Amino acid sequence: MTSKFIPPDPRQMQRQQMPDLSLAEDIVCENCNNLTFEEVLMMKKVSALVSPNGKEAIVPIPTFACVACGWVNKMFRPKGKVEEATTEEAPAEPTRPKLVLED
Repeated sequence: MTSKFIPPDPRQMQRQQMPDLSLAEDIVCENCNNLTFEEVLMMKKVSALVSPNGKEAIVPIPTFACVACGWVNKMFRPKGKVEEATTEEAPAEPTRPKLVLED
């Protein structure tokens, strides 16, 4: 007697893996309290001395910036000199339209 494999229902698997987001904390922009972010790239320059192939390289690091003002929250900044070099002051003037969501 052979048993037949029945794959699990993907809808049931998705329900089991999805946490209740109503209990999750909102992440807001530290500068303007906006709730929306977009993926942006920060760049790191890797010296030839520490590069795996012995050549200088530029490495893109994906992170998130506020859609309204372009601010990158501390929690989204890569560790290292980029974080140290970033000032704690907000940009002087937002370069994008403000998209702050209000209740």
